[in-house]
Amino acid sequence: MVKSLLTVLIILISLPSFAMQMLTDDELSEMTGQAFLRIDRDQAGQTSFTRFTFGMDVDVSLNADLIEFGRYERSDDPINYQFGSSDIRINDFALGMIDDNGNIIPFSIRDPYFELAFDEVNGRQDLVGVRIGFAEAEGKLSGNIEYLTGNLQVEVKGRAKPIRDEAGWFVEGLLGLAGVNDNTIMESVQRAVLLDPNTGNPDPIRSTGVGLANGNSLRCVSGCGVLSGVVQYLTASNCNILGIGTCFPLSNFRSLDIGNNGQPARDMFLSFQSRPVGWINSTGGGTLTSSGAFLNIPNGGISLNFEESFDGIARIRTKFVDPYFPDRPLPGL
Repeated sequence: MVKSLLTVLIILISLPSFAMQMLTDDELSEMTGQAFLRIDRDQAGQTSFTRFTFGMDVDVSLNADLIEFGRYERSDDPINYQFGSSDIRINDFALGMIDDNGNIIPFSIRDPYFELAFDEVNGRQDLVGVRIGFAEAEGKLSGNIEYLTGNLQVEVKGRAKPIRDEAGWFVEGLLGLAGVNDNTIMESVQRAVLLDPNTGNPDPIRSTGVGLANGNSLRCVSGCGVLSGVVQYLTASNCNILGIGTCFPLSNFRSLDIGNNGQPARDMFLSFQSRPVGWINSTGGGTLTSSGAFLNIPNGGISLNFEESFDGIARIRTKFVDPYFPDRPLPGL
């Protein structure tokens, strides 16, 4: 016993000793790191916010048969509530994709966060909102969108050929006289938004459509003729510009690219409120949300060309054995 203790003691004495040493400024400058959990508190009027941010990068491949939030009657949705609608209802929801070679292309998330909103009432804090969000998000979001409550603003830009193809011969002739040819690059003056596909009026609550709201228009970006500027004065009304449709069902867009030209979308989030809440964004400013469930896809987080706008976007593969692709099995399956 004594011999064993002496042996342990000799080993401990022979081990190198360690002590805390001060680092120089140059050594500190070479160190990098990030907190796993950061807690931030903020205040806006009578509402206080507590955010828990997890310092991590997450790659996700996810499939769900149905996601549905907020199935109840609401007085601010006189159009759809009587049909058993929901704030958000998406069938066959998926994040990420499977390419034709069977590789998983994940949906990428950076710095996910969880946030609570409280009202100060007579010295008491009442919970009025909860949200789950991502400082940055990029990848494929797929689903058959039946109803969507939230903020969805889409950049629409591309060659004018699909516009000319949709136009009748008379309007196509007018566009030609204005100097708009197939290769002219056009864009919407304002982003496309959630709207009523029957009237063209903005409709951010339980919306079933997206497009150019009444009063929006197109403008020429490049390859323009002398009179191309005239096009900007032709505004959308009741879902059309000179007979060209400007409103489209959300269900036409089965897979969306979150992020724009390789840049991730900032502050994408899903939230739930008992009253309208103005959430504070990581990049400054804020996003006003309605009561109930709310999905925020940041401004500029999605872009479409005119062909995709008119024809919709087909769903991409999200499973190795995917019922949407029965005639296109992956290699080796």
